Amino acid sequence: GINAEYGKQWYQRRVREAVVSTQSTGLKEMKREYKKVNIDKIQDLQDDLQDMMEDANEIQEIMGQQYGMPDVDDAELEAELDALGDTMFDDDMSYLDEASEVPTTIPGSSGREEPAASQLDEFGLPALS
Repeated sequence: GINAEYGKQWYQRRVREAVVSTQSTGLKEMKREYKKVNIDKIQDLQDDLQDMMEDANEIQEIMGQQYGMPDVDDAELEAELDALGDTMFDDDMSYLDEASEVPTTIPGSSGREEPAASQLDEFGLPALS
């Protein structure tokens, strides 16, 4: 009845008062903290950042310039690259046969004795003492 309605109104009023009080306290705190903020320093920082970005963009533009290079069509370049890839391994590669003639002995040794596996490093070479 009436007591429940009165209790509900009392509760709602207390909640509103608490909300207003909290907002007021928050506003005071924000004002106090904003007094510590130097707007000019923030603006100077933003200006410096903008200048740096402009410099970086200018550098990118300069680095991207082509000097005497003709414009190349990507499809044309891809076709040329494919054609090179097809002929790349057609050349005589007999020069690699010389690799099998590399000496297997250590210079200055008799070549008669093979180092034990425990005397080899991870690359199969004689381990240094």
